Amino acid sequence: MHSCVYTAFLALNGITEAFVYGVARSGKDVGKIGIAHAIVGGIFALLAPTLVRKYGAVGLIAANCISMALRAAYSIRYATTYFAKAGRRSSFISVSSRMLPNILVVTAFGVSFVVSRLSKIHVYDAQVTAGISWMIAGAAHITTGIICVVIVSSIMWVAEKDIKSSVLNVIKRKIE
Repeated sequence: MHSCVYTAFLALNGITEAFVYGVARSGKDVGKIGIAHAIVGGIFALLAPTLVRKYGAVGLIAANCISMALRAAYSIRYATTYFAKAGRRSSFISVSSRMLPNILVVTAFGVSFVVSRLSKIHVYDAQVTAGISWMIAGAAHITTGIICVVIVSSIMWVAEKDIKSSVLNVIKRKIE
């Protein structure tokens, strides 16, 4: 569970920073980014020991998540300024909301998470406890996971028009 949350923060930070480094043109902009990262590094250095002492490895993950959220917030603020300079009306909230997946996709991921957890508890664990081979129980649990992936992917394909058009463009270029 903690790794899933951590991965989401890694992705958010990675995407937002990739944008910033892709559009930052001046040495002044890069310097500001460096200062922001140094400040966030200092915050991490203060938070991490306290959280690790109190929560162990989960505390380290939490400190990293906080650090990445702060870096992403700086990057989103930078994007807001960038789009405003380009003549586009933007705010922190509008830029942030355009980054979020469709609500149907988020719901599908949430339902998939619940179904996967229930499958582990009521299919895998229950069958192994009842003496059924772990391979059979594992196959049933993995099948549940595969079904979840197919359903979530299908919903994402229909709901996320940008992803669909990007994939189709890549396929089209490969064929040509």
